[in-house]
Amino acid sequence: MTPLSWRHWSTRTRLLAITLAPLVVLCLALVWLSYLSRQDEVRAELAERGTLLARVLADSSEYAVVSGQYDELRRSVRGVLQADPAIVEVALLDAQRRELLRLAGQARGQPERRYYEAPVVKRLVWLNMRAQDGRVVFGAANGAPPPAFETVGYLRVRMSADALLARQAARFRLELLAVTAGLLLCGALAWRLSEGFDTSLQASIAALREADAEKRRLLRRLNTAVEEERQSIALEIHDELNAALIAARLESQRIATLAATVEPADVAEDIAARARSITQTTLGLYNSGRALVRRLRPEVLDMLGLQGAIEEMVRQMDASHADCRFTCRVEGEFAGLEPELAISIYRIVQEALSNVVKHARARHAAVLLARRDGAVTIDVRDDGIGYAATSTDGVGIAGMRERVHAASGSFTIDSDGGGTRIAIRLPLA
Repeated sequence: MTPLSWRHWSTRTRLLAITLAPLVVLCLALVWLSYLSRQDEVRAELAERGTLLARVLADSSEYAVVSGQYDELRRSVRGVLQADPAIVEVALLDAQRRELLRLAGQARGQPERRYYEAPVVKRLVWLNMRAQDGRVVFGAANGAPPPAFETVGYLRVRMSADALLARQAARFRLELLAVTAGLLLCGALAWRLSEGFDTSLQASIAALREADAEKRRLLRRLNTAVEEERQSIALEIHDELNAALIAARLESQRIATLAATVEPADVAEDIAARARSITQTTLGLYNSGRALVRRLRPEVLDMLGLQGAIEEMVRQMDASHADCRFTCRVEGEFAGLEPELAISIYRIVQEALSNVVKHARARHAAVLLARRDGAVTIDVRDDGIGYAATSTDGVGIAGMRERVHAASGSFTIDSDGGGTRIAIRLPLA
């Protein structure tokens, strides 16, 4: 990515570019069209003037060609050359196109390739005279109409567009100057307006960022409060409920022991059986309470650390689900990680594996936990039926997203119909 890329532009620069770029393009297009139209005007004017000059000079050259006296024609042509700086030269030719006269004009620059030519015409007057017997002795013979005109030469004018182009260029420069001034004025106005808009936009962005940061803080506090409440419930279950269950089991065992002294024997056996049933029930409740305590507060996280807890979780998943094989790979050192972040990582992996078991119908699942480049990376893949993205995620996915968002991380979930991949990156403070 080069420094000149638009991604490095500030918001104000982007606003100015969006505002002024179409205006500049439009003005340049109009200026270019104006330039081309002026070129066409010069060509059209030059063709009209050249044709008119050739015709006028040809009409005034009849006497010079017929009589062979060119002094008067030279004076009149020089007057025309002095008056019109666009004429390069004027040439007079006879009927066989042999040059009779050539005068150079004041035009400077490259002459046009084409020239403008008009015929020099001699007008004829015929008189018919008849003898006394009626014969025509002079004039048109046999009653045929005599010709009225005769071409005795040609007058050729060659023009140059440089003078007209120079005049049009001066006008064009004035137009360009006016357009430039207008663009500068629009640029100054856009700069002034963008300043206020950019200030307002930056304030809105800052407010949104502050709101997002506050949301992250609230999510972290919420997750912390939830974990603390779970810990409190786990302690109550462990310290009170489990203790009461142990006491009930001991009492039931004592009842079973005392039942042996009761008469008759069938009553004693019934009491002992009920006592043993109570013992089994309390033992089952105790084990359920222990499992609930482990789910509410993963003791293994405190005993083994994050790496060991994740590995133990994956091992238990693999042992308890024979239809799906679970593997785990851990890279990096996770000692010294913040307790809140460690619990979030543990819960995220726990929820991801729970989704694999509940929904994926996968044969293989792999967990990658890595710490590198100042961040923790979590990658969970399976070869199941894939994740069907909907307008709203389930509770599990939503909870994972909230935990990742609270830690200012990134969350992506990809599925191609042949498996699902959850990729999470959590930056470290």
